[in-house]
Amino acid sequence: MISIDNQELFEKYYQKEYDFNTSSLTEEEVDEIKELAKEKRVNYALAPIGRKIFEWIREQNANLHFEFVDFQSEKIDGMLYVPESGADKAYIILNSNKPLINQIFATAHEYYHYVKDYMQIKEEPFVCNFNNLISINEKRASRFAAEFLLPEEALRNEIKFHHKRLKNAGLEIDPFTEYSSIAVILTIKYEMPLKAVIYRLYEEGYIDDISRYIADYNFLKSISKEMKFFREKAERLYSNRNDFFNDQDVIYRQMEKVYLTGYAARTEIINDAEKLGLNLTTIQSFFDRIEEDDEEDDEEMLACLEDIWEGRK
Repeated sequence: MISIDNQELFEKYYQKEYDFNTSSLTEEEVDEIKELAKEKRVNYALAPIGRKIFEWIREQNANLHFEFVDFQSEKIDGMLYVPESGADKAYIILNSNKPLINQIFATAHEYYHYVKDYMQIKEEPFVCNFNNLISINEKRASRFAAEFLLPEEALRNEIKFHHKRLKNAGLEIDPFTEYSSIAVILTIKYEMPLKAVIYRLYEEGYIDDISRYIADYNFLKSISKEMKFFREKAERLYSNRNDFFNDQDVIYRQMEKVYLTGYAARTEIINDAEKLGLNLTTIQSFFDRIEEDDEEDDEEMLACLEDIWEGRK
């Protein structure tokens, strides 16, 4: 780790805020970003990554490290820093005062800069100046982060699943209410900012008038924090606590990941755990949690719709 002593110096090179509107990117640029995101997240298939991104980066990139800095300025989310000397090391610097959900998106955004801009930043150590939000490269980084955290195919599958759920429940609601509820649910499930999810729906052509959803942003965000189904998860995501680097249970997280991504069945996971002498109660706990989450999906969707309807009366 590096020591950040010169607050003024580093505040000069912060990511002020993420520009989720990437509509100015060309079709070719978007296709390239989609391919890069697909390539980088291959081990996760279509499963949500969310806070697992910290583990994934640490495993995949030996020279890329994290620094959590207690920046007092609310303007700072994160940055990629390449020291002038340091044996090819780079640092994703995150504002430890920002909510975990912001830290997740910031990490994915800065990872794009590491993959695509490392050599340029190394030659010009402070080229990574994020004040200019109209920068095409910043839009590329934000689009990559959104695609990496919520891929096109995963989004399509989620939409189909929610449509089917409503049909099976015999509900007919207006598209605006339906996609508002979907945005809230995906924010919690994929652990990415609500506004980024709204733009994903817009980018992939599921919604047309994005201004209506942005106008409802504060209301929808409040739902995710207040609904009983979401409250515990939302409180965690909107707190600034990041426990990952104190978590030593890596092997259990790996087993959960291979199960969620479909690379191993339940019986295979349990057999491997027995051979390794792992705590089977811990293994069973994540199976139970997954089953509980599945059972709550229908309730969450219907409750979310009811809250949105009530809020608009």
